[in-house]
Amino acid sequence: MIFLTALTALVAILGISVLSGVLGNMSPNRKRLEAEIKNLKLDMDKWAGELIPLDKEELELFSLTQDKQVLKKGWSTSAKGVFTTIYHEPVMAYNYKKYLGGTATTNALLYVRTSTNEFAYWLQKGGIQLIIDDQIVGEIRDGALYGKKTKQVLAKVKQSQQELLPIQVYDKEVGSVTKALPPANKDLSPRAFEFVKEGMSKEEELLFLSLATLELVKKTVTK
Repeated sequence: MIFLTALTALVAILGISVLSGVLGNMSPNRKRLEAEIKNLKLDMDKWAGELIPLDKEELELFSLTQDKQVLKKGWSTSAKGVFTTIYHEPVMAYNYKKYLGGTATTNALLYVRTSTNEFAYWLQKGGIQLIIDDQIVGEIRDGALYGKKTKQVLAKVKQSQQELLPIQVYDKEVGSVTKALPPANKDLSPRAFEFVKEGMSKEEELLFLSLATLELVKKTVTK
């Protein structure tokens, strides 16, 4: 009887643990979204460290190499890391969490930080909601970012058979992001971006980064 009682208790504990794991990884509704993003921010505070300013020079030196990279798969998929320049200077940190029932590009949250800006992506089946510095910018669908107010295309990734994906902002090409996977040898630091436009405005830079970063993280979490 003691054994059966103990076994029943163990099963109950395991059941609660499993249920907790499932519920904790269910897709957030809009009310819970803000709290989930805050949790990703707080977690990043513990490990990301200080990032150097991401100006035009660092954009050209931005590499596929990552420090502090972690990829976990279980009830959900989570990933984090810090992108560096080709000289291993930290310029951008990200924190990603996929919820139950989704793919790498659906039912997930992604939080990204530079030294001066924050990007949050709510990846849903119908599209990806983009938030920059706590402001809802719009929705990304099929590689194009549509403005929240205008519903017009603000920026888009042009699909290509080449090794680079051109990114347009307001119908003007401002740079390209590589399709290559991150290098296995960390001594090699191939550039992530090519043909970065001279004299980009801050708005153009943010829109470029919002799409380019999403492409880079998708490669990481789906490899």
